[in-house]
Amino acid sequence: MYFADMMPLLHNYVTVDTDMLLSNPKHLEVIYNMCRKVLSSNAGEDAECHAAKLLEVIILQCRGRGIDQCIPLFVEVVLERLMRGVKSNELRTMCLQVAIAALYYNPALLVHTLDNMHFPHNPQPITAHFINQWMNDTEFFLGLHDRKMCIIGLSVLMELPSRPAALEGVAAQIIPSVLLLFLGLKHLYASRLVNKPGLLAHTGAQDEDQNEEIPSDEDEVNKNCNTMQQQSSMPTGQGGEEEEEDEDEDDYWDEDGFEGTALEEYSTPLDFDNGEDEYQFFTSALLRVQNTTTRRNNSKRFTASHSNGGAPPARASEREEPDEDVPSVGRRRKEEEDEEERSWSDLICS
Repeated sequence: MYFADMMPLLHNYVTVDTDMLLSNPKHLEVIYNMCRKVLSSNAGEDAECHAAKLLEVIILQCRGRGIDQCIPLFVEVVLERLMRGVKSNELRTMCLQVAIAALYYNPALLVHTLDNMHFPHNPQPITAHFINQWMNDTEFFLGLHDRKMCIIGLSVLMELPSRPAALEGVAAQIIPSVLLLFLGLKHLYASRLVNKPGLLAHTGAQDEDQNEEIPSDEDEVNKNCNTMQQQSSMPTGQGGEEEEEDEDEDDYWDEDGFEGTALEEYSTPLDFDNGEDEYQFFTSALLRVQNTTTRRNNSKRFTASHSNGGAPPARASEREEPDEDVPSVGRRRKEEEDEEERSWSDLICS
């Protein structure tokens, strides 16, 4: 298979003239059939990674442009490949990223797709398998784009209005996973500034209004580098507890963590300067989850205070019997919903 050799041309076709791509449904059908053939045959994991990447690029490039009918097909082919067993972390995360891109494209559509997807060789619900596999593999999302995609996906996941049952079991892992990904991005950004000092000069020439901020960023990076150099030159035994803690992170902060993946050269709208800011995206999602819980709690307290003492004695006496019947059922249902929302917020933010 020569799919990897064809990938630059296919990527350009999807991203440079998207209008032409979408002008005829047959265009997307041909590309999908090519990717499906690669992912369902023994083409090798390198070709399979490129095929999955192309599907992700299409989803992100065509977000908001009416390719809803393609999403179930794209998700099914990558998850079917994932269920057959994957040796490399790169292919596994790439398959997951297609489904994550679909979640970003349309959360309700992906949930509906997963709920109605069944594979005969695996009795476990595909929704639970996807979520569990994703949470288990967050540390293998390397490079800038992959980490960013994972953070955005987790942000969407934690504020789903209709949450899959499998999500409750991993809710407490979402925030720690996001923080780990953010830490990786911080190291990646700092590493790129150190290894490519010309990037700062180029940026300064283009954005004169931000010249005052650039030296402070560079000074902070240099300060961190000096600290790392001092620690590395410290004799054995003088590092104390910090040195022991650093040893636990050696496997994660290797050179791969500071380098972009080979597939990142195939850019998506998320990778542009005007794309989604992962920090703002996550912060906004977290605030919405917290605000939703706060509003529900305030509404509950307001309802309770008025139901206990807001009505005149006579009318309250007249309505004593109905209050024990229909309204009480409504109150209990609302209390259960409030408790469920509060528990979710507690799980997310714990």
